Order: sequence, then C-alpha cells, then structure tokens
Amino acid sequence: MSSPDLHEAPFAALDLSSDSEHSTPQSDNETLSRRERKAQFRLNKHRTDAYAAFLRSENLQSTAHLFDPRPRKTLCIINLGLGAAGCATSSRLEQVFSAFAGFERVVLKHNKPFSFARFRSGDEAKVAYDAVHEKPCDVFGGKLLFIEYLTHVQFARLADHEPQSSQVLDESRGLFYVPDFITKSEEQMIMQSIRDDEERELRMRGIQNDAQSDKWFKIQDRFVKHYGHSFDYHTKHVGDASLAASLELPAWIRPYIERIRSAVPSYTCQPDQLTIQRYPPGSGIAFHADSHTAFTDTLVIVSLGTPVQMDFRKPGADCFTSVDLQPRSLVLMTGEARYGWEHAIRIRRSDLIDGTVRKRCERWSLTLRTISQSLECSCSYSALCDSNDAMVRDLRTRKHAKTQITQGSV
Repeated sequence: MSSPDLHEAPFAALDLSSDSEHSTPQSDNETLSRRERKAQFRLNKHRTDAYAAFLRSENLQSTAHLFDPRPRKTLCIINLGLGAAGCATSSRLEQVFSAFAGFERVVLKHNKPFSFARFRSGDEAKVAYDAVHEKPCDVFGGKLLFIEYLTHVQFARLADHEPQSSQVLDESRGLFYVPDFITKSEEQMIMQSIRDDEERELRMRGIQNDAQSDKWFKIQDRFVKHYGHSFDYHTKHVGDASLAASLELPAWIRPYIERIRSAVPSYTCQPDQLTIQRYPPGSGIAFHADSHTAFTDTLVIVSLGTPVQMDFRKPGADCFTSVDLQPRSLVLMTGEARYGWEHAIRIRRSDLIDGTVRKRCERWSLTLRTISQSLECSCSYSALCDSNDAMVRDLRTRKHAKTQITQGSV
C-alpha cells in the first residue's frame, strides 16, 4: 500500500484552495507583517501535522469522505486524544464544550489522536465550531484545536456507539464474570506456590542459570508455563509433553477447581491443563479463539496482580465489547462466548476505563482448560472453528491409526 499523501489529503479535507476560508490569499499574504507571516506558517504546519497524524492513525489516504463542510451534530477534534495524543480526558473536554447549548457528550477512543463532541443538532454544533476551531483553547494550555463536522456513517458510529442487544456478551451467551473469586491472602498464597514450584524445579534440575531454570517460555512480551499439557503457539494446538512443567496439575490449584463449580454451577468440566501467564506492563495477547478441537467447551481465567481490560469481538458481526478484569476475579467462557467470539488483551501500557486512563502494572493469569480427546467440534461458528483445518484432520487420522494399532495388539 502506498503511503498516505500527507500534503493532498489534509488539504483536500480543509479545502485549502485559493477561495477557501482556511487559506491566506496571495494578495493578503503580501500585506502581512513578518510576524503575521510566521504565525500563518506555524498555523499551516500545525494543521498539516495534525491531519497527517490523523491519517496515519486510521491508515487512510484521504479524509474527504469522512467530513462535511456543512454543519453536522458530531464534531471531530482532529488533534486531541488521550494521553500523549493531546492529554485529553472526558472531564477536560466537557469543560470546553459543555458551555455551548445542545451539548450532549464527548467520546474518546483509547490510543487515538482524535476525539468527538456530540450536539443535539448541526446548528448547535456550529456555534461551538465557530468558537473553538483554530483558536487557542485555555483548558489545554492555549493549544489550537482543529475541528471537522463528521459525516461518514461508519466512522461516525465510533462517536455515537451504543451497544446493541447482539453485542452484549453476558451469561446468556456464555460469559460469566465472578469478582473476588479468591481473597487477597489466597492470591498471595498462589503467587508463593508458583515461586515454590520454580525453586523446586531448579533444585531437581541442578541448574543455577535462571534463564534456563524451568519451563517458562517467552511468547512475544509475556511469559507462559504449562501444566498437564503444553500448548504449541505455532500450531495453536496441544504441544509436546516435554514442554510441560509437569504432566499433573499442581496441588495448590485443585481447591479452586471445586470453588469454580460453586461459583458457576453449570461448570462440570474436569480440567487437565493449566497455563500460567505473566504479563509485564505493556504486554498483551492478540485477538484469538482457543482451538475448538484442542479443548472442550469451557475456558476459565483467574486474574492476579493488577487489573486489565479484556476485549471481545465477534467476527463478521461488527460486535465488540470489553470486560474490566479485576485482580482475583474469574472469567468463564462457554458456548457462544467460547466458540463464537475472540478475546484479546491489547498491547499497550494503559486502559481507558469510564473516561479515565489507568496505567497497567504486572498481571498474572491462570487459565484452566480440558483437553478434547475426540479432536472434533460440531459448533455453528465456522469463522473460528478449526475442525476442518488440514493440520487437525491429520491429527485425527494419526490418532485413529494409533488407536487401531493399539486395539490390534490387544
């Protein structure tokens, strides 16, 4: 893909032609003082830089289809976003726009250099536009704000997004969230048990080098360790037994398995695979659905350490939702939530929770699964199902052949 035209696109959106209100006609420019010409140059540079950053953030070549020169009820503040992208917060943006009649709300998107202000009508939005656009904003230290009227339907949806019933992922669709599943003291005991296991493995192997001490593996920027069965991150399936720290689940996890049954009575699985993951600040895991054929229909995640936002999306349905995973909480996915949605932890150093940026610290998780012996899946979520993948078909063929040999030798 060619790189965005950083000169044509912003100017196309702003219509910086000779008759545009945003441009300075040549005759007028000749009458400007040196100081005024410098100020005009700085304004044009700030404008160009702001629109270039906007284009890069959305991987766009032009903004012409997004914005309308006519007043619309949603304003897009091109150069004001969260954190480093303008130091905006919901309260500070509301301080700017709530003074205008018809103001309804502001919307910020995490890790985006832009934000939105919503009004009842285009006429009311125009009053705010005229007062704020390309003028120093005291709330943001005199920063010039570049504003557009939002018109593109799909992009505008970001600014006026209310979850629909099809987007709500709750217990009726197989997502169970249990806060305070364990106590703080139990959390500390689990962390100590993980350390004790590591020290014991060190002694058994007689290895002093921590980098080679046990069965911790670095996957991107996080660290993982498996019990019962390993997981192969290349094949997305059950891995070699030698890569597991133990072929048995650790004793300290077993009391909590019984507690899961009390918290979610429909949970009837007998898990035989545990993955421990350590997430340093800024790390995460890409959108994925755990293999349908490697594991059965229920996944359980217990969070330790600090909170993090987990995102869920449903492929092909434009459905997206998030769950704030608090320390010591439990998430159980079954049915549609397990098979029909992907989940992820975005790779970033903060989360946006109720309009407030929350920095991330180190987080640990315990994931319990049950290995599928049949390697089959008959779900109705074909977009995420691996049952017909060539690798899985080969696994089934080899398993069947092995079973035939075993039965023949008996």
